Amino acid sequence: MYIYRNVPFEVIWRFGWKNILFFVFYSTVLCFIHAYLLRENDIQMHIPFVLIGPIGVAVAIYSSFKNGQSYDRTWEARKNWGALIVASKVLANQANTLIAHAAKDEIKLIIDRQLAFLNAHKLQLRMRTPHSRRYSRSTLKYYFGQPDKEAWDTEVALRLQNHEYHEISGLSNKALQILFLQSAHLKKLHENKQLDEFRLMEMLRTIDSCIENQGKNERIKSTPFPRQYGFFSKSFIIIFILILPFGILDIYKNHSLFNYVIVALLSTLISWLYITIELVGDFSEDPFENFITDIPMSALCNSLEIDLYEMLRSEQTAPKILATNGIIM
Repeated sequence: MYIYRNVPFEVIWRFGWKNILFFVFYSTVLCFIHAYLLRENDIQMHIPFVLIGPIGVAVAIYSSFKNGQSYDRTWEARKNWGALIVASKVLANQANTLIAHAAKDEIKLIIDRQLAFLNAHKLQLRMRTPHSRRYSRSTLKYYFGQPDKEAWDTEVALRLQNHEYHEISGLSNKALQILFLQSAHLKKLHENKQLDEFRLMEMLRTIDSCIENQGKNERIKSTPFPRQYGFFSKSFIIIFILILPFGILDIYKNHSLFNYVIVALLSTLISWLYITIELVGDFSEDPFENFITDIPMSALCNSLEIDLYEMLRSEQTAPKILATNGIIM
């Protein structure tokens, strides 16, 4: 996630340089053609802007709808992760206060398992799918790759007991299986008379909340943004951009070189505005791809780990993850 208030020119240029160069080239070529036909054959390439304007309005409305839905996906993902963080804090507090005769190591075992769940959930969400985005050379700088075995070993395996990680290592949804292990552990504490039935049900409800929000995130991950909206939004914007210069070629009665330059720059600016609106919505569709526009899941897990270890008065707290060049993941 990019967190600074102002987006630097370097980021804007990386996402838009190809479009900007194309717009400049396209509008400049049309200006040359218009000047040639007007001088040699007295032919006007102009299309009345009154015909193009309604198209621009319709495209803007359609793109606004698409962008709103894209933002809803990102915001829902952030709310789901917020609920997971809160539920994890509640579970840690319940383990610390409700389990009778619980040693510090016993509570730490539950906390570590919960941290392993969140990190496993994060890593699963960052795995690529058949509908995952392909990044160009320009934007690849802001894609941080999908998790490898080392990430699983350091962020999940080290937080679980060896037999627990071995038990879930061959299963498809490891995060969910860790919650099942958590529930089985609480059931065992109940059988050992360390947790009465009422307190057991309270803690299981907290785990159920984690399962529910995990499912919501998996729904966002597994369901691509409806392509009929994404495809036609981009297609309509391209059509509008291609016909836009024809509507402003004749805004000046005197067709001088300076006026043609103004027309080309104005066409480029308007085209860039429309395509940028499209790109903002397009990159907001998928909030779990480990890209600059994603939910900062690593930072959320890191912040939770610090909070829970401080609750245990542990000195093993991890260093806080900070933003690098405005990017925090």
